[in-house]
Amino acid sequence: MGEIKFATGTWIYGTVGDRYLLGGYRQGLDIIERAKLISEIDGVTGIEMIYPADFYVGIDSIGEVLNLSGLDCCIVGVDLTGDPAWRYGSFSSRDEALRRRAVELSLETMDAAATLGADRINIWPGEDGHDYPFQADYSRSWEWFRSCLAEVAGHRPDIKVCVEYKLREPRNRSLVATVCKAALMCRETGMDNVGVTIDVGHSLQAGENIAESIALLDRLDMLYHLHLNDNYRGWDDDMVVGSVHLVELLEMVYALRKTGYDGWYSIDIYPYREDPAAAVGESVRFVKGLLALLDRVGEETIDAALEQDDPIPLLSRIREEILPAPADPPA
Repeated sequence: MGEIKFATGTWIYGTVGDRYLLGGYRQGLDIIERAKLISEIDGVTGIEMIYPADFYVGIDSIGEVLNLSGLDCCIVGVDLTGDPAWRYGSFSSRDEALRRRAVELSLETMDAAATLGADRINIWPGEDGHDYPFQADYSRSWEWFRSCLAEVAGHRPDIKVCVEYKLREPRNRSLVATVCKAALMCRETGMDNVGVTIDVGHSLQAGENIAESIALLDRLDMLYHLHLNDNYRGWDDDMVVGSVHLVELLEMVYALRKTGYDGWYSIDIYPYREDPAAAVGESVRFVKGLLALLDRVGEETIDAALEQDDPIPLLSRIREEILPAPADPPA
């Protein structure tokens, strides 16, 4: 496992609006300024972009600013949520013309990614799902989505297609809601360049064990990308990494090491009120701290503990590294 590569998304410098304050909590910056500021965050060498939203200045200008800032474009996401046209779905829309439009947008995204040197695109199908019982034909929705996904993957075998699952939001029930549904969808395309993005917050929200989801995707060779954040499990809060969970995230980095994951560690947070650079920087430092903690505990110690049914000795060892016993008071 080589040196960890950290990235973050352009959205950290957006307006960060919510449903109570649609205009957001700060003035959004243009894409040139966003890239410049991201390049100044210690430890971050990669950037995630959204197509077409981030490309209004032209792809040549985007390429120039990335070169000047020293950032690698690690992935480009397809915007299949930011247009009212997708309100009833994109790849799973009943409207064939809309499905065609979603496919064409994804193909354009693949070409844009390749131009910027990225070898993958991210598909988060937030509008694909349903809100009420008897609203969706589940079988046809699945097949429409599968067919579109397979077509996109076939356009450029040199570009990986990453499907990011999520339990809910903006739809009450997402079509691709869990790691197993995402893996099944990818498998059913029959394409070798289709895999999964694990978003830590989405996995937590879905009640998953993150490390177990990583192990599952590793069995299928389908872990293509990683979004790091934190939440309280009830919602996709997109908080600073490690602000809520710790031991589960330690198990996550252990699983990433054991499976040999060598992709980007992308900080996907939504700093509504916090300074974006400070929030991303703290997330990077926390992940590095987890890796240092893993070294102190020792992978061999964890490996041996997993051969037993008693987790307490290992939890005790972890506690001792995190919360060392206080020194005896002076006599």
